[in-house]
Amino acid sequence: MLFLIILMGFTANSYSIPNDNLSSSKQYGGWECIPITTGDLWACVCNNGIIGGGPFETGCPGYSWPGGRGPFYLWEGRLWVGTMVEGTPYVSHADYGNYEWEPGEWGFIGRGKSDFDVVCSYNDWGNENWGRAIGIKIIQRALSWKYGPARHIIAYEFDVIFDHSKSDVVESDVLDKFYFSLCFDGDICEADRTSPHIDDIVFYDGWTGGEWASLTHFPSPSDDYTILPDTTLLIPDGIPDQVCLFGDDTNEVTILGDTQWVWRDMSFLMDGDNPDEPGNDSTEYGLCSGVLFSSMLYAPESPRDSIWKDSNGDLSRIPRPASHQWWNWNNDPGTDRNKYDYMTGEHPMSFGYKFLPHPYDVGAGVFDYRFLLTYGPYSIADGDTIHFVLATGVGQGLNGGVDGGYSRGYLPGARQLRDYTLMMYYSGATHSDPYHPSSPDEDNHWIMPDYPEIPELHYSISEGVINLVWSNIAEVTPDPISGLIDFAGYRVYRSEWRPGTWVLLDSFTVAEGNIQRNYTDRDVTLGIPYYYAVTSFDTEELESGKSNYMKDPGGAELPIHVASPLGSALDSVLVVPNPYYGSASWEAQYEDKIKFMYMPQNSRIKVFTLSGDLVWETEHIGTSGDVDWDIMNKSGTAVPSGLYVYKIEQSNASGTEVVDTRIGKLLIMR
Repeated sequence: MLFLIILMGFTANSYSIPNDNLSSSKQYGGWECIPITTGDLWACVCNNGIIGGGPFETGCPGYSWPGGRGPFYLWEGRLWVGTMVEGTPYVSHADYGNYEWEPGEWGFIGRGKSDFDVVCSYNDWGNENWGRAIGIKIIQRALSWKYGPARHIIAYEFDVIFDHSKSDVVESDVLDKFYFSLCFDGDICEADRTSPHIDDIVFYDGWTGGEWASLTHFPSPSDDYTILPDTTLLIPDGIPDQVCLFGDDTNEVTILGDTQWVWRDMSFLMDGDNPDEPGNDSTEYGLCSGVLFSSMLYAPESPRDSIWKDSNGDLSRIPRPASHQWWNWNNDPGTDRNKYDYMTGEHPMSFGYKFLPHPYDVGAGVFDYRFLLTYGPYSIADGDTIHFVLATGVGQGLNGGVDGGYSRGYLPGARQLRDYTLMMYYSGATHSDPYHPSSPDEDNHWIMPDYPEIPELHYSISEGVINLVWSNIAEVTPDPISGLIDFAGYRVYRSEWRPGTWVLLDSFTVAEGNIQRNYTDRDVTLGIPYYYAVTSFDTEELESGKSNYMKDPGGAELPIHVASPLGSALDSVLVVPNPYYGSASWEAQYEDKIKFMYMPQNSRIKVFTLSGDLVWETEHIGTSGDVDWDIMNKSGTAVPSGLYVYKIEQSNASGTEVVDTRIGKLLIMR
């Protein structure tokens, strides 16, 4: 259970987080980050305007997907605000190596609007702005979830406050020409470490005001898909695929009972072909199929918006972005003028577009890109607050599909996740919907059905079988919304080699009267590492997550397996996993070893580089057939990614003569 904590009265340099359930915070010279490891998307919340994760060298997870096992998708997310005062632009920003936001206090941390909320603040009136403070304070809330499609999403709420007394540049009590931007510098992704950052492509899925009518690389020139909240059907429906249909699902409620067309207005990044390597490298061993996206769910009224009267004569409004821009590292804007020009879509590299098209349409190719999604302009009176709600996440491509890299089955795409987050935001609303938008403090939001409690699970080996036992917490915990005990049963799952390839072994239901809290798996194969999960489900068929497999104190996965017996010949030896996919430097080390199984006695293993240098060797004389290599060299240093050769030599009983030899290859990818 995560408890809600209020942290008040601490400076960014002095406070500590008094909660053993939270991951350790990471400090970087005046600002601080707290990891989010709630669902399948891992990130960091920082109190200096960094959104989603810090640069890789800080050791802070930047949108790792799947969390804890997958590569990172985001080098750094950044919040920018800007204004124009008497012809001079001023931009306060987080930007790599140049963080102008002054770290503020931490607020609520724990279960709140989501399964795990993190609230922090920062402002632009600190010394880092060199006398250029606009007078803005940001209160930021990050929201993350454990289950369902929401486990691939991290949403943010921003309260933007103007304090005229803190401004060095604004003379009036009203801040005009104010823009609010999110910049994502993505690296999609580093599964192939040869060139993880320069093989990306950037694009936009939404309303463009007709700017792209004659372009080639519009996301869907014809309507090829019907996009639903949870899947994609290959049946054209005549509705542009950049449009979310809201109100056509039982969980989507509109004021007038209508079905609404809502443009997604979503900037995104995805992996492209690697120009430094021959062949198609777009999915990097199948591990970089994700699309990193950012889309605003709510923004205050601006001149860009679509505004009309509905059938009842009430005002309707759809927030519209001011611009979608992108650039590569050669055009990183170093001055406030360049930054403000990108925000307003008037930079020379905007090529005259407020919504910059696909790179191919302006003569660019795959490279290292950033996108900037901007809303405004706004006017804010002294002391007033305006609100923004942002959806971010990583989806299986744009339109969903089967995950071939991590064997997670079908996963929703970036479009479905963006649509699902919009549904989540307006879940519980009583007098608002996307056509009648409301800020977080104007209606009920994020009121989602709660999933059952996850049982506490333990498993152990005895006489060649694996025994499971779990707690009854789901049976005795009321649903937080209805207040009723709606427990309906348990399901037992097993995954081989890695968590994710879950197979249902058995189920126990209240309806059938066979509820029990133990299970024995007798169908196990010697030497294979197993993971087990037991879920609970309720009468609404909401099922808890498969996250209670055993872990070490650092959160790393712990397999269980019945040891393999000694082999009689080298032909029976198995080397697993091969290829080996390592974890990133900031992650817990998940089963960081390669196993040689069914080894015979009196044998020796040697591992070489392709050039013939000896990396590691060991002698096997034990009574088990298993030998583990921790993927360290003879000096105790982790070996780098690459192709290696292993040689196994089997000796006679006296160990005086080699009687058999086996040679094979190992691929290590970190």
